[in-house]
Amino acid sequence: MNIEITEPISRESWLRALNSEGASDEKLAKSMEEVERLLFAAAKPKGIYRVMDRNDVRVSGFSLEKHLEGCHKVIVMALTLGIGVDNAIRKMQVTDMAAAVIMDSGASILADHLCDKFEEHIKSNVEGYTTSRFSPGYGDSPLNMQKDIVAYVDGQRKIGLNVTANSLMIPRKSIT
Repeated sequence: MNIEITEPISRESWLRALNSEGASDEKLAKSMEEVERLLFAAAKPKGIYRVMDRNDVRVSGFSLEKHLEGCHKVIVMALTLGIGVDNAIRKMQVTDMAAAVIMDSGASILADHLCDKFEEHIKSNVEGYTTSRFSPGYGDSPLNMQKDIVAYVDGQRKIGLNVTANSLMIPRKSIT
């Protein structure tokens, strides 16, 4: 499903990600405003989810086992900002590396925010208690679980999400 961007990127979170919390730099604020405009133009957010029986989901790591303790169903989800964001960041790296860093961190904040909104949407459409989100790489859960998760939701075909041999996702600004 397509996901709409309905609000600006939190400046507080963005400044924290840039390690500039509390800074009142007019030049940085203008740069963030311009980068946000370019980022929103490049982003084509999409998400997908699937409710699965717990026994049909391969789980690696004690942390995830513990997290899913007592669960009979698992909601598997993936979200991406799309390849346009990767391309915009790469293009910016050629012309203005500082703006590219600002764009990269802003895209990460945006992806996480949209993931929160998508999670709210899922919870409103799925009955029962849900746990907090848990992604590959948390605790001792290996990144190589990305490939299974993307396969469970048919992410490559449905939202254009791919996983490399090194378990990195393409587009980069994606969350499972």
